[in-house]
Amino acid sequence: MKRKPTKELYSQFLIGTQGRYSSTFLAESIENESAHDMFSRWLKTTKLQPHIVWEYSRDMVKLKTGFLIIDDTVIDKWYADEEKMGLVKWQYSGTHHRIVRGIGVVSMLWTNDKKGNELSEHVTTDFRIYYPKQDGKTKNEHARDMIALSHHRGFIPKALLLDAGYAAVKTFKVLDSYGWKFICGLEKNRLVSIVPHVHKHVADVATKDGIICHLKAYGQVKIFKLVLEDSDIEYVVTNGLSLSAPDVRYAYACRWRIEEYHRGVKQNTGFESCQARKARSGRNHILCSILGFLALEKWRLEHNVSWYEAKQQLIAYAVRQYMKHPTIPLPKGST
Repeated sequence: MKRKPTKELYSQFLIGTQGRYSSTFLAESIENESAHDMFSRWLKTTKLQPHIVWEYSRDMVKLKTGFLIIDDTVIDKWYADEEKMGLVKWQYSGTHHRIVRGIGVVSMLWTNDKKGNELSEHVTTDFRIYYPKQDGKTKNEHARDMIALSHHRGFIPKALLLDAGYAAVKTFKVLDSYGWKFICGLEKNRLVSIVPHVHKHVADVATKDGIICHLKAYGQVKIFKLVLEDSDIEYVVTNGLSLSAPDVRYAYACRWRIEEYHRGVKQNTGFESCQARKARSGRNHILCSILGFLALEKWRLEHNVSWYEAKQQLIAYAVRQYMKHPTIPLPKGST
């Protein structure tokens, strides 16, 4: 009996497989009940949309607490031909610190405001593929789309956390209209003024304790100079004028959870391992890998095991089943 391809079946395959993400291996894994071309055809023709992620993650979040985080990552496609593989383009990779061929994905993550030894969530609520050739949108426009949708869904976060690449005045004004606080990285050469009409670079005025000033084309903000453990310096801006330096340092550190998410979804559910060339196949694969990650995250929170331990448990289970009925006999030896 053939099993009908579904996003649930494909997502469970991405959770279970340990490195092989092809449709052929999927067909083999369910004992060839379905030919591999059925799954390939399903990936090419089904139109899964980003809102599906919210259907799976909405029960994992608390709308009126915690932080929302927006950031992007690049799925490496080193040897892909842009003309032959959909969604691939040259773009800057923060991982490699240079321009690479790849697929850009902008994600929104929710995490609770927790301190101490409590488990911190990594719950994906939305994502967008960065491919301006198809939709003409910048990363910041995708971010504003997700912000607007999150507001419509009822989120009232403690703050929205962003890195310097999303420090757009237009985005800040949208957040103001929703009554949301933002805590965002800022390039050192952005112009601010303490005395009206006298502009200086952020690096020249920011302090560790924070200073209130006017961000050019926006309005009043508070800017902090963060000295990190490796002696690197980052500048952070917020519209929360009453926030203290410890508040901002803690919140901005929470932004690292989206980096953990990017690493986890790539290493555990095949986020960057789609072997199909068609753009629609790539979009569907990425969405299903996110659904698979949400399942692993829910399991992690409920059972206090890492994503990696959960994957290892699957291997251990397979070995136990094999040991009950070994299928590869040992050669005959002397007794």
